[in-house]
Amino acid sequence: MKKVLSLVLCALMLMSVTVFGVSAADYDQPFEEYTLGSERFRIPALYTLNNGSVIAGADVRYSHGSDSPNNIDITVAISKDGYTGWEYNVINYFDDYSDDQTATDSASYIDSAIAQSSKGRIFVVADLYPTGGGWMTAGKGTGYAEIDGVNRMLLTDGDYTAAPKNFKYYIGDNGVVYNRNDKTATEYTVDEEFRLYKNGKALMMDQKGSEGVQVQQNVFYKEAELSCYLTAYLSMRYSDDNGKTWSAPQIISSQVKESKETFVGIGPGRGLVTKLADGTERILFCVYDNAGTFHDPVFENASVIYSDDNGVTWNRCGEVFHKLGLGKTSEAQLVQLTDGVIRMYARNNSNYIAYADSLDGGETWTDFVADKALEGTENCMVSFINTEIAGKRAIICSSGGNVQKRADGIIRVGFVDEATRTVNWATSYRFKEGFFGYSCLTQLSDGNYGILYEDEAAHIQYMIFSVDAEGNINEINGNNDKYEPAELSFLDKIAVFFKGILAKILALFDLL
Repeated sequence: MKKVLSLVLCALMLMSVTVFGVSAADYDQPFEEYTLGSERFRIPALYTLNNGSVIAGADVRYSHGSDSPNNIDITVAISKDGYTGWEYNVINYFDDYSDDQTATDSASYIDSAIAQSSKGRIFVVADLYPTGGGWMTAGKGTGYAEIDGVNRMLLTDGDYTAAPKNFKYYIGDNGVVYNRNDKTATEYTVDEEFRLYKNGKALMMDQKGSEGVQVQQNVFYKEAELSCYLTAYLSMRYSDDNGKTWSAPQIISSQVKESKETFVGIGPGRGLVTKLADGTERILFCVYDNAGTFHDPVFENASVIYSDDNGVTWNRCGEVFHKLGLGKTSEAQLVQLTDGVIRMYARNNSNYIAYADSLDGGETWTDFVADKALEGTENCMVSFINTEIAGKRAIICSSGGNVQKRADGIIRVGFVDEATRTVNWATSYRFKEGFFGYSCLTQLSDGNYGILYEDEAAHIQYMIFSVDAEGNINEINGNNDKYEPAELSFLDKIAVFFKGILAKILALFDLL
């Protein structure tokens, strides 16, 4: 009897780890709870490197799931094949608070996106905020001023929320801090990580949330003797050795943010690397802003930043116009639709994913329009990647399928008609019922696909699947159920209708 029970238990255990056709033992979760001592992770990023390794990124949110301002850092995990052996590096880290603290006035990094150039350089871009910074608290401007033809970060020994014109200091060459009035050097210096020194000695401060722990002052900390301006910054780090080591942070917002803007943030997940007609390689990432209008996330506009010199300098296209009814465009991802044509798919306030096209490498764009074949999303990040299926150019999309809330994770496969530049969405499968948030896709070196997604609030799940020649999704669930949107109740239909009407009215008054 005991032998029979043992056999039954073994069979049940085997069934329990074979949920999606690929045994759970065949691949590891990169962001299990309490990895790096964190209870919570958000904002997945995923990218397959030139050498076949897979890099996954996420916000380390420790004891909370909230956005900035809060205690948030960014980690990357790298696996040689995208299956097992994830190795971690918290590349964006602030220590003004101890890691176990939920702290709404902490400095923070948030929302990362990843890409790699053909030269091998890996880029991780992210939003960066000083103490207490977030999209709602960011001040207008870049925090930089042009001094002798060079953009310099401004510093103050007073109120770091005051107008930047009143900041007395700036960071010059070799990290030397200068008086802004007479351009004489002060006793202060700043290192590559923006940590502060005085007469060559590191300036220290008490770490909040801990007893007797001292950390070095940083100009992104309000408590430092000199602090930078409280606004939204864009940070970029790079690695030239497949993620073993990383550069110091490069603040690129001074090159791409306008002085009228308060918030400009990264469209998280992944960027795109493409070649222009003249052979130049261009690296692109999506960004979005609130243009300083009403300081509200309803009024957001997507655009892209790009570099033609392997990340040394960055430019930004103009905001991409959206049609009435979309309400806004914000977090977005890019695909190569055909040779020479890039498509940007964006989150918005309608019940459909919207897209715009560029024929000049991302410098100008058509207007955003809704793709009525891509229903769902409920104002949530989406992911799109290029692939080839049975010799045909294809696109894979992951998103939520519920128009009322973040729920019902679906994967769609579309085939590109290169003559008409249209995508024919051939298959659509629901692989996650219930809560479904942000997600990011990549194609693994063996031809399978990986998806990193939020399967519950502040929790990230990893899954591997395959696609056959017809675009059918395999190894997701037992019967590969085709996704059918749930029928809305009468009251829900009324709510959706009036949401669309309100968006159109606001757009008519030029508020969107």
